[in-house]
Amino acid sequence: MNNSLLLPLIILSLIIVLFVIVSISSKRVDRKKSERLIKELFSLEKATNSDEIAIRRDAIIKLDNLLSKSLQLYFNNDLSCGENLKLADKLFRKKEYNALWNIHKLRNNVVHNDYAVSKEESLKSFRIYKNSIIKILQ
Repeated sequence: MNNSLLLPLIILSLIIVLFVIVSISSKRVDRKKSERLIKELFSLEKATNSDEIAIRRDAIIKLDNLLSKSLQLYFNNDLSCGENLKLADKLFRKKEYNALWNIHKLRNNVVHNDYAVSKEESLKSFRIYKNSIIKILQ
C-alpha cells in the first residue's frame, strides 16, 4: 500500500476507535427511571415541611433512598448509598459533596438514634437532596 495513504488511514482508524471508546464510557442515565425518581423526589417536598416529626423523619429516609437509587442508576451497580457516595466525590464541588455526606449522616441519625428532625433541617435537607439527585440524573 502507498505510504501516502497509510498515514491518513491510521489516523482515521484512531479517531474511530476513540469515538467508540468515548461513546461506550459516557454515562447515560436511563431517562424513564430518571423521570420516575425525580417525580418521587418532588412528591416528598411537602412532607419535609410538615409540622409532624414522624412525617419529616419518613421524608428524610425516603429522600436518602432516592439518592441511593440515583447513585446506583448512575454507577450501574447495587452498592449501598455510602459506598456510592464515596465514588461520587468527583461529581460535586467539595462544599456540595460535604453537605451531601452530612445529610446522609442525618438520615443515619434518624434511623439508628430515633433523631427528631427539625423543620429547618428537613427543608435544608430537601434542597440538598433535590440539587444532588437532579445533578446525578442529568
